[in-house]
Amino acid sequence: MLRSTLFLHGGNEFHADSAEFDQYFVNLISGSRVGIFPGASVSKRDSVATVAFASGYFSLYGIELTEISDFTPEAIAEIDVLIFPGGSPEKLLRELNPHKDALVEFLERGVIYGASAGAMVLGRGFAMGGSWHPGLALGDFEALVHFHGELPARSGLMYGLPEGAGLAVALSGEILAKSSGVLIRA
Repeated sequence: MLRSTLFLHGGNEFHADSAEFDQYFVNLISGSRVGIFPGASVSKRDSVATVAFASGYFSLYGIELTEISDFTPEAIAEIDVLIFPGGSPEKLLRELNPHKDALVEFLERGVIYGASAGAMVLGRGFAMGGSWHPGLALGDFEALVHFHGELPARSGLMYGLPEGAGLAVALSGEILAKSSGVLIRA
């Protein structure tokens, strides 16, 4: 199984318009134990709906998702792949920051798929509401989700990820797969 790889999705995840990228993801993780952590959801209702929708979507590919309702090192011990869906990036960071060391260890042996807010928090940080928010820094990049137009003039590696599009990047920085429309600037 693939390991030490981040799958970054631009948003509008788990829909037919991202089928090409998701098929690549599914082909690489087939047979893996896959967990979904809806920590970016702002309400219990959103959380339940997100998990149900993602579970239905990935079941079409023969992938069964296990919900991780409380993110702890123990909860991810038996998982090979983690999915962080969209929602509030600030909420997701609050949930994950106390477990950053466990995430770093997990990524050495597994794969993380971050969609929208999930992609935003995995890099060095993100701009939102006129403020800079430090991310988990699992990679030295900034993921701009729901992207269209031109990349901003900020320095550093940036990935412009349109809705329905994604990028697979190894921890070494090697780009493994890229959907059309994704922009990269170093």
